[in-house]
Amino acid sequence: MRHMLPSLLFLLASAATSMAQLYADFTTSLGNFTCELHYKETPRTVGNFISLAEGTRAWVDSRNGQLSTVKPPQPFYSGTVFHRVVNANDFKIIQGGSKRSDGSDGPGYEFPDEINAAVPLSYRLDQPYYLAMANSGPNTNGSQFFITGNAIPGLEGKHTVFGRVISGQSTIDAILNTPLRGAIVPPPPNVQPERPTDDVVIQSVIVRRVGSAAAKFKASSQKLPTLSNPKVKVQPAPSPANTNRYFFSQGQRSEMLSFATIVADKSSWIPLSPRWLGPSPFSYRYNDVTYGTDTIYDFRTIIAKYNTDAITPNAHDGYALTMVNAEGSFIFSFPKSGTFGYFFKPADTTKPEVTGVIVASSIYYSASPHHAIFQFQMQNFKIMNLHLGFDKKVKNNLHGRVVSKVQNFIVTNPSTGDGFFFPQSSAPGGEQGFSMSPIK
Repeated sequence: MRHMLPSLLFLLASAATSMAQLYADFTTSLGNFTCELHYKETPRTVGNFISLAEGTRAWVDSRNGQLSTVKPPQPFYSGTVFHRVVNANDFKIIQGGSKRSDGSDGPGYEFPDEINAAVPLSYRLDQPYYLAMANSGPNTNGSQFFITGNAIPGLEGKHTVFGRVISGQSTIDAILNTPLRGAIVPPPPNVQPERPTDDVVIQSVIVRRVGSAAAKFKASSQKLPTLSNPKVKVQPAPSPANTNRYFFSQGQRSEMLSFATIVADKSSWIPLSPRWLGPSPFSYRYNDVTYGTDTIYDFRTIIAKYNTDAITPNAHDGYALTMVNAEGSFIFSFPKSGTFGYFFKPADTTKPEVTGVIVASSIYYSASPHHAIFQFQMQNFKIMNLHLGFDKKVKNNLHGRVVSKVQNFIVTNPSTGDGFFFPQSSAPGGEQGFSMSPIK
């Protein structure tokens, strides 16, 4: 027995490690279910979910611009609903995590995906009852999540999978089969067709830690943004008319979120356009808000601070962007002075390479912390719609994933070259990523 003792201790230790797990117990108005959380495979995503569920992380209520308190904690998910339910034959999901109950908001910040092809638990959706982050493209995670009711391989690689339902699957099925508002005839005005007729409310999400390894997992140690309320002073702006100037400090690597109310009793609030400031030698000192004939009865602003390196530049000027998709390989050049141009090498080797000019007046660039929307016209050739997700930084070069869509130019008058773009975009697919490099 003396020689067997070390082996026995090893087996006991291994068993304890294998049993170590984090669980999220959901209580809803249609029943309960429990999710196992993949905290080892997707620590940042799980850390975000846990800290929101327990209220140990500050979040923004986009309905009124209030910043939550951590002491006492204010759990984010309590009282929210499953605002989107889809029960098609090949696509079954329930989605929650929106304070506005319409899927238009989040916690006031975003964070990158943790999708890794070498870690199947972070991306596979080959079975029902997986828990994954909802998003609007690469690196736009916040508070919204979904649970699958069937295998959906088409979503793999697009959403971080961070858990699975291990009990209470019948509750997921019941939510999937609840009547939806879009099925009402005639539908009520401003209806959300995929929202249940009777709201399915998340009453609570309780996190359980089983085993020492799970108990040691600290959500607060994950790289996530921090939120704060800056001190704000206001005075009339020099121009234009009916404009307030709100003074506060916004430094680099931060995003400003602002809200205003034009109702005297402050019962409704309007979210204003956010403002992102990436790596930059300067900072913002104020924000102007034009209110027309209305009166601004109150104004709130929150600063989300980001500390990671792979974040979005303020502007496209001074960068060259290299991208590959199913159509071929592209190089887009945006020097700080001179002409913007492109080089295109088709994947079909029988077609010629193309060099041309990018129409400067057509460029639309919208920057956010970890992603950017980039649109421009390629010299009467096509309009590129790019959704860039910034994943990593190597020296001064930024790398990531891209979702690209194309609007092709159709010549309707051969003698003049006049034509139009199709209003719909087509997705070429097969994206192999992008890189942005400073132009020397």
